[in-house]
Amino acid sequence: MSTTRMMILGVVRMLQPVHGYDVRRELLSWHADRWANVQPGSVYHALKKLADEGALREVGSEQVGGRPARTRYEMTEKGADQFRDLLTAALWEQHAVEDPFLAGFSLMTELPREEVAAALRHRARQLRTENEGARAAIESGWAVPDNKPTHVRWMLELGIARSEGEIVWCERVAAQIEAGEPYFSEGLLARWRDAQTGVRNRLIKLD
Repeated sequence: MSTTRMMILGVVRMLQPVHGYDVRRELLSWHADRWANVQPGSVYHALKKLADEGALREVGSEQVGGRPARTRYEMTEKGADQFRDLLTAALWEQHAVEDPFLAGFSLMTELPREEVAAALRHRARQLRTENEGARAAIESGWAVPDNKPTHVRWMLELGIARSEGEIVWCERVAAQIEAGEPYFSEGLLARWRDAQTGVRNRLIKLD
């Protein structure tokens, strides 16, 4: 929730007073659901929660035709302090990112080598395709200062740099797997077998 909270507070700060609809639309235009995991469906709930907590205040509502009334929000002093704390933590602290790929890779020994190598090469191709899209956005002029803030281009460049490193890693590891590089040293394999034997013996005693 902290990232979603920070992003919503930041958009309100930039556009206040602002309707929840416009906060949602702005975050969607940033594609924040892709790189910040800000889900569009959570925006209205988060705004209401922030208002209930005193980080935002409601400053009236408007109704157009038969549409539901739109509430406008602005940031309170409490919200400004909270936003500053969240933004500082996001920029200065190192945060682990949950990636299902790492969980799957930790169990790669349970699949045939050729399948794991194929998955790694597929991941490399996907990342390369994403990088091509990012480069096209930069080269086409979409991310130039006249169209987007300069930091948008920098964010695209960061994504490209990270993906380039992972592409190299995927292809190198895939090649090592295909070449038959052992997953376990003889010593580790022996300790593992001993541990499995110990577990079996304990189970036998329990029976």
